[in-house]
Amino acid sequence: MSKQRSRIVPALAVILLLSISLAGCRQPSGGAEQEVGNGGGPVTRVKIEAMVSAQNTLPADASQDVIKQELDKAVGIDLKITSLVGGVDYRNHWNLRIAGNSPPDIFYVDRMDMIRLSRQGALLDLTPYLEQLESAIHFVGEDSLATGTVDGKVFGIPKTSPAPQYTLWLRQDWLERVGMNPPATLQELMLVMKAFTEKDPDGNGKNDTYGFTGNPVTNALDQIFGAFGTTFPGKLYIKDGLLTNSVYDPSMKQALAFLREMVVSGVVDPDFLANTKMQQVNKAYQGQVGVLNFNWPMVINKDTAKQIEELQPNARWIQIPPPEGPGGAYNEIDDFGARSILVMPVTLQNEPGKLEAIIRLLTYMSSPEGSRLVQYGLKNVHYTMDGSDVKPTDKINEVLYSHLYQLLGREEMTYLQTKFPAAEPYFRFAIAQPRIKVYDSFVQMPDDYPAADIKRYIMEQTYKFIYGNRPLEEYDEFVRTLEAKYGYDSYMKTAQRQLEEQGLLQ
Repeated sequence: MSKQRSRIVPALAVILLLSISLAGCRQPSGGAEQEVGNGGGPVTRVKIEAMVSAQNTLPADASQDVIKQELDKAVGIDLKITSLVGGVDYRNHWNLRIAGNSPPDIFYVDRMDMIRLSRQGALLDLTPYLEQLESAIHFVGEDSLATGTVDGKVFGIPKTSPAPQYTLWLRQDWLERVGMNPPATLQELMLVMKAFTEKDPDGNGKNDTYGFTGNPVTNALDQIFGAFGTTFPGKLYIKDGLLTNSVYDPSMKQALAFLREMVVSGVVDPDFLANTKMQQVNKAYQGQVGVLNFNWPMVINKDTAKQIEELQPNARWIQIPPPEGPGGAYNEIDDFGARSILVMPVTLQNEPGKLEAIIRLLTYMSSPEGSRLVQYGLKNVHYTMDGSDVKPTDKINEVLYSHLYQLLGREEMTYLQTKFPAAEPYFRFAIAQPRIKVYDSFVQMPDDYPAADIKRYIMEQTYKFIYGNRPLEEYDEFVRTLEAKYGYDSYMKTAQRQLEEQGLLQ
């Protein structure tokens, strides 16, 4: 053999070895990725993207994302979580992705969007896969599938319902200063709010406090309307065995009259109508108001508790039940159809390997092991097991991003007890309060139905009545305008028919 030929043979061997090595790293079709496993053989990782809406993000250093690492290993996937802040931005983003024919593999919608997308043919019909998804469905509750069903087909899996967090809170230290007890009735609440406004509860000698504040576009007035057995105008519920709407409820005029009395009495923060969520919170923290509808983490969370202590060292906030009124006592609404619904794009029907991997992922997440991973982190690192009880370690706060991976939701009570044991009296109190069940999310109107315009009109007129910019004597005229201009009576007929068809009305 010549020296030249002897050089060629090793060179060919090197090239062959490189070719084999590169082939092992090459991505096969179908979005799968291969890597070498511990046994030396290839491990296939199917790429899956889940898009979620959340306030925080994953660890900046991907090597610190232990949940992803464990999920990928357990299920044989390469999971990517795309997190967007804010409901509007999130919705716009998945809409654009669908329009651009590049939808995420898993994303979340409300029931109205699910109905719209399913009828446009954009969502995968999950009905043929229900047996394979049995574990995930059992985890979220089989009765919840009604929320994910359209025209007799299942297009989505609703996440487990989060625990209620909101209740009325008031300043106990102010209450003691004005010599009063926690209010149990609506009239007692009015007297407390007046005292908080007029009797210098902070003792600074200034007329600078108010009894009540909130965010007008959210749930500030839930307990007031609830005391009259109704809700903010525009909600559907069953009363005396019949479907009604709070707009038509005879108690609505009484509720608006009481709210008008609150404004006239001067107990309402004068900037109430301009409040954002954080403005109402800041006013509470700074000692400007004594009563508002709060969620417990805004008071009990370690960081917020520290902020309250720094701004108002003597402040002691307490939860109170909803006040009893002529219509009972209700803390808030329960829009039980308005859950986040996990859906998948119809394009997955052409990617059976990816669909099978998603089903494996959801099955694992609904198992005890997988569920604990996405709630608490690593066993024997972030939590330990004492029999069937989960015990957090001092490292559990290293995975504050874990909710981003809770694609099916979580076992809410166990989760709260494990991660926030000191707050248990507060979240148990919130969970126990009575709520009015509403059915709005189960009614689908035509695409040209002006739902946003109607909601805006109802809100504008409601606050005109409350603030005296429109006399309450014109309430019936307001209802007639809803019917004549916006077809509200037709909406009620449609709601009646659709709820009957869905078996929600007898």
